[in-house]
Amino acid sequence: MQGIDNEVSRRRLLGYLGIGAGALGLAACGGSGGTGQTGGSGGVLTGADLAAEVEASLPHSTLEFLVEPDFPSVNGSTPGYVTMPDPLVDGVQQTPGAGGSYTVMSPAWWTSPPSLGENAYYDAVNEQLGATLEFQVSDGNTYADKVQTVLASPKNVPDWMVIPSWNIPPRFIEGVGNVFQDLTDHLSGDGILDYPNLARLDPAAWAYSMFNGRIYGLPYPSELITDAVFYRRDLFEELGVEPPTDADSFLSVLSEITDESANRWGCENLWNTAQLMHAIPPTFTERDGKLVHRFEMEEFKEAIVWLTKVIESGAMHPDAVAGNDGPAKDRFESGQTLVMNDGVGGWHEALTRVRPSNPDFDQMAMDMFAPDGGAPTLFRGAPVNIFSFLKKTDDEEQVKELLRLADWCASQFGTHEFELLTYGVEGTHFERDEHGVPQMNDQGRREVTSTYQFLAQPAIVNAKVQFPDYVEASTQWMARQSEHVVDPLFYGIQIQEPSEFGSLSQPFDDLVVDISRGRKDISELDAAVENWRSSGGDKLRDFYAEFLA
Repeated sequence: MQGIDNEVSRRRLLGYLGIGAGALGLAACGGSGGTGQTGGSGGVLTGADLAAEVEASLPHSTLEFLVEPDFPSVNGSTPGYVTMPDPLVDGVQQTPGAGGSYTVMSPAWWTSPPSLGENAYYDAVNEQLGATLEFQVSDGNTYADKVQTVLASPKNVPDWMVIPSWNIPPRFIEGVGNVFQDLTDHLSGDGILDYPNLARLDPAAWAYSMFNGRIYGLPYPSELITDAVFYRRDLFEELGVEPPTDADSFLSVLSEITDESANRWGCENLWNTAQLMHAIPPTFTERDGKLVHRFEMEEFKEAIVWLTKVIESGAMHPDAVAGNDGPAKDRFESGQTLVMNDGVGGWHEALTRVRPSNPDFDQMAMDMFAPDGGAPTLFRGAPVNIFSFLKKTDDEEQVKELLRLADWCASQFGTHEFELLTYGVEGTHFERDEHGVPQMNDQGRREVTSTYQFLAQPAIVNAKVQFPDYVEASTQWMARQSEHVVDPLFYGIQIQEPSEFGSLSQPFDDLVVDISRGRKDISELDAAVENWRSSGGDKLRDFYAEFLA
């Protein structure tokens, strides 16, 4: 397995595919999730046999960049570019489409752009594709419900469907092959070389796009670090305040910058920040040879106690205390709050929204720290954030056409295709400044969207060349944090918890709110953990243990 041979054990290889030890029997006996379940002599596949078969199905891809970054990757951090290459090159040599017309379902966490026929951006991209993609854009905040509704009725499944990793529904692994196209025979081994842009993706992204040992997903690769604690550096400097360096100074800073008379509060809801600072893992960790769930960790309790102190200090905006998190970004961007947590992708999105009216707006990510001010522990993001899937079909030519379209969409920075997807058409959606950098106009901000890029994405880079200060700040920030990044225990493993465990965490979500708001005492956490164990937590632990067998 090129690029990951020395990193992926047999256990992890099987785990990438959602195949734990308990599932080996199902796969070997021809269950619904097999990859080809018996050996050539009719014998049952061993785990090693299955791993070898899966390995043979992986694409021969190699992570590489067409243009040398201005800020290279460090320990897997996102590389960055502050200048536009000149000249641009063609990412694809021939028109990829063959005149097909396809429906595409995709989420949007912003105002939906005008539809096909009313959107010059869609018209321009489809013309270059040589095919028509008609997007059905849905609200990203309720997209999980939309996904489940569509998948419940296969006849309603569009030709191409985007599903974020956090919206993968229960039992998806079991039924993926009934709804979506198996791409293994097209992309495995040297087959990927027919799609040169897809072949430049990290092999780990392809391993994570396999379900039941077969390639079903087209990946939108993730970043090394997916979340950050942001602060208004411009306003911190105006107030003469330095960023915090430990949990106690964090509380002091938040109190110092809070001034209700000036309509200014220290922060938004910092529960995610508390978890980052206290190194709370996504699910389980391993201590003294035993699996320990995040709820059982002393650090989980300490994170709640710290959050409670933030709220008791009066530094959290009252609307955030009340649970009204929807307008959090508006409050932060207007200066009502000065600290918030968000995904790293929200950084440049905020600049795009605010800089036109406030050129001094300066959102910065904090260098993270442990509660005592020591080095933090940060967990590596999953290899893929978002998948797209092709509807199952017997038409092999259609599959090949759609894969060519995906390959076109995966063209890297420095290509004409990347520029069109990112900025639209020069003169219609953007103009170039004196440095040749595209600057979006009102039509561009209204029409240009990420829908095509959700279908397939090149390896993640920071190419927001219109914000060179942001590119430098963000790439260097992530490079600094990279030395503290570790793999979570189940990194890169496709695990779907059985539906019986689906409601186990809800009481803790509610309890964190009640304790931090003073409605319940922290002592109630211990009883909640015991109830969690007896109500299914211990069974969930056994389920996860299968992936370590």
